[in-house]
Amino acid sequence: MHQIRKILAVGYSVRHIVCSGSRAGYEMYAADAFGDVDTKRCAKRHFRLNPFQLQADVKLLKEKIDGIIIGSGFERADFDFLNVEDRKKKILGNAPELTKEVSNKAWLSSRLDDLGIPHPLAYTGREIAEGEEKAKHFHYPVVAKPAYGGGGTANFFYTHEKELIRWAKQLPEFLFQEYIKGTSASVSLIATKKEAVSVSVNEQLIGLNSLCAPGPFVYCGNISPFECSDSERISEIAAELTHALGLVGSNGVDFVVTDDEPFVIEVNPRFQGSLDTVELSTGLNLVDAHVKAVKEDIFNERVEAKRYVAKAIVFAKQEGIVVENLDRGGIVDIPETGRIVRRGEPIATGIGIGSSRESAFAEAMRNVDTLQSVFMTGWQVRRQINSSFFLSNLNHL
Repeated sequence: MHQIRKILAVGYSVRHIVCSGSRAGYEMYAADAFGDVDTKRCAKRHFRLNPFQLQADVKLLKEKIDGIIIGSGFERADFDFLNVEDRKKKILGNAPELTKEVSNKAWLSSRLDDLGIPHPLAYTGREIAEGEEKAKHFHYPVVAKPAYGGGGTANFFYTHEKELIRWAKQLPEFLFQEYIKGTSASVSLIATKKEAVSVSVNEQLIGLNSLCAPGPFVYCGNISPFECSDSERISEIAAELTHALGLVGSNGVDFVVTDDEPFVIEVNPRFQGSLDTVELSTGLNLVDAHVKAVKEDIFNERVEAKRYVAKAIVFAKQEGIVVENLDRGGIVDIPETGRIVRRGEPIATGIGIGSSRESAFAEAMRNVDTLQSVFMTGWQVRRQINSSFFLSNLNHL
């Protein structure tokens, strides 16, 4: 058995993966878009994510690393710059071609039909443009979203048929999905070739104004565990679906839970943003469990929630700058002092732990307040500069 000790995590943001792997004793390497303080602290080496340079970086590390974990933002990547043997040997998780297939929301919608699993009615823009009568099948509003990718950053509402048809013709590759009103939730699973096991049901925080979310569908964090009357049912559906799709390692299934039944929204065939809350709630190390499930085909840990944990991602309402060191307890995804954050981008993440959902979320929001207090918008910076200039001149009078 090929021993895994040195792992490269590649994705839009990989802090959660890299720090989890480091805690489990792996030597972690990171390639992402942020290079946060805590990412660099947990990683042996960090590479700034650059699609044109990534191939060279991976090739440079190929002989040094034992495995590659693919995170968010690389659902469509094929890693064909690695040969077939290296892809099979090095990639820890689902094969790139399977990840690409399952991440395609249009393909998944058809597969859910085949499996008889409840999900929102959905058509691609091309399907609607070629058969406009399909627009009559929806109950409005309808959500348009990219066929690939998550996070809810490019999702839009359409409220009537003519508007939907017009935009479907302009966005043929988008998925147009009936909006289901309910509570957003996710199931985190560890899968071997033999079975998939639910390790946590999580509440999703979506589009919160209190976190300055740049859109109504933007992912803002999680609270684990999520307790509802359908918890057992959605865990069963998620496990059955994950196994049916042939997924291995850490995977997630997103739901909307309604008064009538739960609906599957999408499947994430990769590590999820809920890693922080799941690990802190259960004590399970997900990267270690993932590696063992993928390489040794085993997962036999007993997992149960011991506490409530909340994760709250705060976004920049205006462009600004981080003016103080945020490297303190209860804050992760820590930006370097002086980083400029553009409007709509994440600043950092507050973590809260408590004996109840409410206490955990309240602590996370207190940490959010702390990090917001050291984020200065452009006009605040200009005002401080002008004020300092005025006082400096006043002292010379």
